[in-house]
Amino acid sequence: MSDHMLWAEAQDKALAGDLVNGYAFFGHPSMSTSIFAPRIDSSFLLTPPGEKLSLALKKGDWLPGYGHMEFLFSDMMLYWPGDYVFGLVRTPGVYDLSWHGGKSGLFLTRSFAKVIIHAGKEDQNAQNVQESPGTWDAGFPLEILPERTPYDVKAMEDLELKVKYLGRPMKASYYASYWAWDENGDPRVQRGTTDEDGSFSVNLNRGGMWIIDASITQEESGTLIAEDTRKFYKAGDVLEYKTIQVKTELTIWVR
Repeated sequence: MSDHMLWAEAQDKALAGDLVNGYAFFGHPSMSTSIFAPRIDSSFLLTPPGEKLSLALKKGDWLPGYGHMEFLFSDMMLYWPGDYVFGLVRTPGVYDLSWHGGKSGLFLTRSFAKVIIHAGKEDQNAQNVQESPGTWDAGFPLEILPERTPYDVKAMEDLELKVKYLGRPMKASYYASYWAWDENGDPRVQRGTTDEDGSFSVNLNRGGMWIIDASITQEESGTLIAEDTRKFYKAGDVLEYKTIQVKTELTIWVR
């Protein structure tokens, strides 16, 4: 296993007026014992009219299918029909591949994650309710944008996506992993490099939860003062990094 991953989960299809939960996880989806509650700088719900609502996250310690584990969650009210984005910004952290047998080199990680949620109209014949298309861009520095509605993708279909950095197309590394696979070592994980304009395609060949990741590495050094004690450092240590890895995740459910 490599460095942990931030990802978000939420019911991706609901009705306007529904109350749904958004979840924040940090670890590896295929290994429940690796998952714990992430440190989050910002959590929000982007509404169809474009309003950004801050969310207060609570800590949970039990989930069906996972068992005893720590995670964060928040209630979210879908007031309007249209598309919402549940977004997470993790507190920057550091990682060194040598901590788990890899090549030495401390780097800073900046992680972002989102889920796109569609709220339909309860009365499909209503004449006075207009759906708002909203936006699938969460406002992250590094974004993954699907080329069509991700909540309608069916098993064995291809999905075209595009990566942008600071609003402009960006070449990046990517992978698409089914939740039950080791995203770092399973040969079934689809990985590669986007085209120069940030575009790429993945084949979502089975139903269930998929996590699509894009990342870039920046040659920028600096220091981070550890705020807590971990296996490889203690609170107050000055940690020097040489590069910054920016990662963004899009979680989708394939029918």
